[in-house]
Amino acid sequence: MINVTIATNNFRFLYKLNEILANVTSIKTNHISPNEPIPDKSKLIITTEIEKKYFKNEIVFVPKAFNIYYLYSNIVLLVKNKDRFDEVIVGIDPGKTSGFAVVVDERMVLATNEFYTAVDVVKETITAFFNVETVNFSIKIGDGGGAIRKEIVNRLEEIFHEKVDIQIVSEQHTSKTGAYHKKPEYSKNINSAILIALRNK
Repeated sequence: MINVTIATNNFRFLYKLNEILANVTSIKTNHISPNEPIPDKSKLIITTEIEKKYFKNEIVFVPKAFNIYYLYSNIVLLVKNKDRFDEVIVGIDPGKTSGFAVVVDERMVLATNEFYTAVDVVKETITAFFNVETVNFSIKIGDGGGAIRKEIVNRLEEIFHEKVDIQIVSEQHTSKTGAYHKKPEYSKNINSAILIALRNK
């Protein structure tokens, strides 16, 4: 669990952060005004550009964007004192309802979702690509899904022009992939997307 303190008197800023981070179970947030004492367990201060002057000896994060990929990844990186992840893998389980997962450094699930069109899957992949700092970024797509898979692959290849490694991996026996155990809080499609991200060819 990462304890994060949002220190601000800007309630619009506070609302935006809480709205995005509310579903991240590994982050616990609390709120203070900039002139109040920082809770002992807090590992990171999130504040605005104007209010950061109040925090000289703390790990401070001033967000420049408001989406789950940017916020969550930067919180984790700052707490770990890292500039970027070693690897980010997007796992896609294509189908009428496509499972989507972003896994960093082969163990942490950064974000998950389900989409009903190839266009939305591709848009989400692009959002992850531009908002998470990493040495290596790759995409793994399950070999099922028929026409949906083909559309996703074609669109991604047109956008990335071989600058990103796009792999088609077998969906068979994904339950044996690594040490990951399917989690009941995730749907079948999302669990499959995570397993696809972790799977070797």
